[in-house]
Amino acid sequence: MSSATNSLHLGVNLLGAGGHAASWRWPSTNPSAVFDIDHYVRAATVAERGLLDAVFLADTPSISTQDTHHPPVHGLEPTLVLTAIARATEHIGLIGSASTTYNEPYNLARRFQSLDVISGGRAAWNVVTTSDPSTVANFGGPQLEREQRYKRAEDFVDTVRELWLSWGEGTVVADQKTGIYADPTHYRLLDPTSNTFAIQGPLTHPGSKQGHPVIIQAGGSDAGLRLAARSAEVVFAAAGDLSTALRETRRVRTLAHESGRRKAPLVLPGLVTFIGSTEHEAQQRKNQLDALLDPTKSMNAVADRLNIAVDKLSLDKPIPVELLPDPDQVPFSVGHHRSIETLVREGRTVREIIASVQGVGHRTLAGTPEQIADSIESWFRADAVDGFNIMPDVIDDGLPAFVDHVIPILQHRGLFRTEYTGTTLREHLNLPLQQPQ
Repeated sequence: MSSATNSLHLGVNLLGAGGHAASWRWPSTNPSAVFDIDHYVRAATVAERGLLDAVFLADTPSISTQDTHHPPVHGLEPTLVLTAIARATEHIGLIGSASTTYNEPYNLARRFQSLDVISGGRAAWNVVTTSDPSTVANFGGPQLEREQRYKRAEDFVDTVRELWLSWGEGTVVADQKTGIYADPTHYRLLDPTSNTFAIQGPLTHPGSKQGHPVIIQAGGSDAGLRLAARSAEVVFAAAGDLSTALRETRRVRTLAHESGRRKAPLVLPGLVTFIGSTEHEAQQRKNQLDALLDPTKSMNAVADRLNIAVDKLSLDKPIPVELLPDPDQVPFSVGHHRSIETLVREGRTVREIIASVQGVGHRTLAGTPEQIADSIESWFRADAVDGFNIMPDVIDDGLPAFVDHVIPILQHRGLFRTEYTGTTLREHLNLPLQQPQ
């Protein structure tokens, strides 16, 4: 199941102004970048210049009305932003998150299939479930338990995939002389009496030349990993250290093998980068960004991720191990939780945890381009990852620094492409095309 002999895969997470929580306060940065379509398009063109596999937009369809110290984490609806990016680029993949908890299969399948066709086969759907209380309040109804959410997610993904393939080969005739456009015997209709959502289909148009969008999953709970092993082609992971990355990647591959899959999903953890011409300069940059954080808000974020009352924590003291809850009982990402839990067990203080994983579970790395490339290469050659979802500290200057200074080093070492050899996201990721039978 090893993938160490394959090419390194790199994407970029366009998380508002950047991967650092204080990126919106960085000089010359647009503090409202999260709402600025031009910001996303500019970043995507830089990523394409660097030959990256894809840009990624996470999503939470709610905001905290009590947070007065930060812009919303997510603003514009992802598929709309990605459609704008599609028209301004030619190769870069387009990944958007959408929840199976608060969507319906037909509308979601149609939205992502349309993006895939508009972009010429560059779309991907990041499958997530939702338990955030503010999102629950936006959609009404009771909050689903984790097992319920993931059972719905499994059925949801199966139904979406069937809808994506509902135009069988030969459906479109388009014979102008005879006036026959479609052969209805080739539609692959769903049986509404046997699928969970009682859907028949088909969608309103066929798929793209990559067949259907790539399916990605982000979740570290047992239920999330089972879903990934069963259905995902890529897994967005959270790993703060090499041993955690090795353990979680092996777990995904083992589960995929047990599910009868010949090819395990690609595993791409998040990586927050701080780049400088010297190690001191990079660390100074990180320190300057950290100084812009509100310590109380950052401690609240750690408390939320660990599901611990914030009044039990102190910035400059370790977190008592006995306070740690069962990871499967936390309301947020289990993968992020486990990354922070590792640091807690090492005896790190809350302040050190915030500095190490930004308080949300992703690894941070400050250094020269050579040091960043060395770390990426070491994890890749250790077969702990298939690549990374890069989260530049500040997108406006951190992403160009990665593209212009780290990518050439990885190319020189033979780890990363020197040109796009395909046009679809599946080709970038070395994934098979998905075509209707």
